[in-house]
Amino acid sequence: MAEWCAALLATLALAGQAQVLYDGGKGNLPTAQGWSYAAVPGTATQGTMESGVRLNTLALNAESAGYARTISPALERAEGFAVAVRFHLRTERHTREERAGFSVIVLGADRRGIELGFWADGVFAQADEPLFSRGESVVVALADAPVTAVIALSGERYQLFVNEVPVLTGPIRDYTAFSGFPDVYETPNFIFLGDNTSSAAAEVDLFHVAIIRPPTLAVTASGALRWSGIPGQRYAVESSTDLRHWTRAGTAHSTTEEFSWQPFSELASEHFRVAFP
Repeated sequence: MAEWCAALLATLALAGQAQVLYDGGKGNLPTAQGWSYAAVPGTATQGTMESGVRLNTLALNAESAGYARTISPALERAEGFAVAVRFHLRTERHTREERAGFSVIVLGADRRGIELGFWADGVFAQADEPLFSRGESVVVALADAPVTAVIALSGERYQLFVNEVPVLTGPIRDYTAFSGFPDVYETPNFIFLGDNTSSAAAEVDLFHVAIIRPPTLAVTASGALRWSGIPGQRYAVESSTDLRHWTRAGTAHSTTEEFSWQPFSELASEHFRVAFP
């Protein structure tokens, strides 16, 4: 969106190598974990709560507030990566069909990516032609309870999963035609969470934010695949006989960072890879 405050871009902090970008269980604000925060004109409130932070811009539709950071190592779409956000959109209102009180922006190393707007009952993409018009959308309940949204970017497309269910997909966008100030859309490896428009407002609880990158696989003596990943995330295991055509062979889930999957004996001669989500 175009309505940004200068402080947001001016105070961006480089992220570390950790996969987890925000852990609400630590009991502090995102700014204590490497995020920048800005609110203009300043009616927004933020405060810690059990297992997260609550951001509220309902006092004024013209209010814009949220959290931003740049990511290192670089977010390469050719390799594929995803951003997982657990949140509860308690309240959302808007005065325009192409605006949302809670938005997520994910830009890769080449400054291309996707911006998604979240309503209580749906999600839509911000198009780049015409710039910031309403793109593809889907009806999905977001206000009833906390949800986990995973935005996966790979090649020229993105896909959105809500509670592990694929709900929306579309092309990667290029928002660099925007010429306002500050222009965060010129920022590579960039993530924003919050209300970035003067035409909407929301109250949202943020619990957890993580980057999911392609895992590095190891094979145990018993032939099982092992890798490190995001606790609670479900990974798909795919198999192939020719390294060109891949089919789903199974899934792996773990409450810790350690994942494993044991192939069936009849598949032992095939090739395997782990995908996400």
